Amino acid sequence: MQCQANDGKNSAQLHIVSFSTRTHSLAVMDNPKGDFDAAGAAEKRGALAAVNGGYFHPDRTPLGLVVRQGVEIHPLEKARLLSGIVVVAKGEVALRRPSEFKASAAVREALQAGPFLIDGGKAVAGLDSTRRAARTVVFTDGAGHCGVLICKSVTLAQMAALLATPGAFAGRKVSRALNLDGGSSTALWVRGEPPFYVREWKSVRNYLAIVPR
Repeated sequence: MQCQANDGKNSAQLHIVSFSTRTHSLAVMDNPKGDFDAAGAAEKRGALAAVNGGYFHPDRTPLGLVVRQGVEIHPLEKARLLSGIVVVAKGEVALRRPSEFKASAAVREALQAGPFLIDGGKAVAGLDSTRRAARTVVFTDGAGHCGVLICKSVTLAQMAALLATPGAFAGRKVSRALNLDGGSSTALWVRGEPPFYVREWKSVRNYLAIVPR
C-alpha cells in the first residue's frame, strides 16, 4: 500500500506492507557475504515482501541480536540505539524492549535495532528532530496485525509523529514501532507481476521478510 501520511505538521509518502499474524510471520534473512540484494534474498526465501534489516559494522558483523531459524548468529548488545528487538516465538510476532526479552528455544527469529518510535500507541519522546533520511520501520497494532514500511526522507521524530496519527493505517492504531537500519540501506521488495522494488543503495548484512506461516 502506498499512502500519504499527514499529522497536521508533517507529510510524507509511505510504502507499507501489512499482514495478519494468523497467516504470515516475519523471518530474518542473513547475507554475510553480500551475495544477495533484497529481491534475490526474498525470492530465494519465498517471501511475500522484504525490507533491509538491522545495523552492521563495515566488516559486515551485525550490531545487536540476530537469530535466524532458531540459531543465534550474533548475541544481544546493550546500546542506547539498540532499544528494541523484533521477536518471533511460538507463532507470535512482537516488538520487545531488551529488558522484556528472554532468550529461549522458543525464539525462532530475532533482530535487534532501534530506536523505538512508538510505544503504547504514542510517539516516543526525545527522538532526533534534525536529521532527515530514508527510514525503514517494522510495526504492530498489538492485535494480530504487523507490517513494514519505508519512507523517503524524514527525521525520527517526524516518522514517529506520522505513525502516531489516528487513522494513518486504514483505521488501525500502531501500538509499537521500531526503526531499522535506514539511509542508503533502505529497501523494500514486494512480490508481484512485476515485483515492486525500491532498491537499496548498498549491500546490507540482513533482511526482514514477510513469509507464509
